[in-house]
This record gives sequence, structure tokens and C-alpha cells, in this order.
Amino acid sequence: MEIINLQSTDDIYQQALNLRYDLFFREPGLPKEILVDDLEENSTHVAIVEKSELYAYGRLSEIAKGIFKISQMVVQPKMQGKGLGTRILSELVNLALEKGAEEVFLHARLNAVVMYEKIGFETIGNSYIAKVTGVPHIKMVKCC
Repeated sequence: MEIINLQSTDDIYQQALNLRYDLFFREPGLPKEILVDDLEENSTHVAIVEKSELYAYGRLSEIAKGIFKISQMVVQPKMQGKGLGTRILSELVNLALEKGAEEVFLHARLNAVVMYEKIGFETIGNSYIAKVTGVPHIKMVKCC
């Protein structure tokens, strides 16, 4: 398995969009158009692949100078629990540092908090229900 950067024209990118939709937005019945938000076009997209099959994906966006957001992290259900989420997360944090990050943040599903804490993210504030999906999240931050 290898970590690659994706372009929006790549077949793997389309696989990533489909996986994001299946894992985040299908159950609440949201339209596929929800996948393309204001950050999509100007973000760095990273995936773990093997033989043209997507196993994990994450997105890095610079929100303001030195402030980066990690979002849309997904791992194929059959590959969960094998460390792929941690690999993608570490890659995205390293990319943010290379780009001069002063802070990296994300909004974690509550069941994923432990994974993020393992590489230095800390929870900030209280958990909340995401407006779009209705899933509980909490903001997490890693200072650089």
C-alpha cells in the first residue's frame, strides 16, 4: 500500500468521493452534491491505495495563514482497525507542517477521538451535533 496525492481528475478521487458519501452522507439521505463544499477545490487530497483500489482518504485545507483543517477522513470498512486512519492523519499533519502550519484542527466523530489523541490532538470545548449529518463531533487541535 502506498500514500498518494490525488487530483480531481483521478479515478481514485472518484472512489474517495463515493466512499465519503457512503460513510458520511448516505444514511441521513443527503444529496451527493453535499460532497463539494467550499474547501474541496483548494485542498490537498491524500489516499492510501493498492492496485488502483482506495483504502483510506483524507483532505487538508488551509483555512487562514498557518491554520489548517483536516476533514473528510475515511477508511474502507473492511480495512478499519489496521492503522490506515492513523497513517493518513500523520501524512496530513506532516503536509501541514511542511506548509508552515501553526495549528492543525479537525472535527472528530466521538468514536475516533482516541486515534486523534494518539498523535497529539487535544479536544477543545464540548461535543456537538453536526448540523448536516446529526452525528456527534468534537473539535480537536494540534499545535505545531
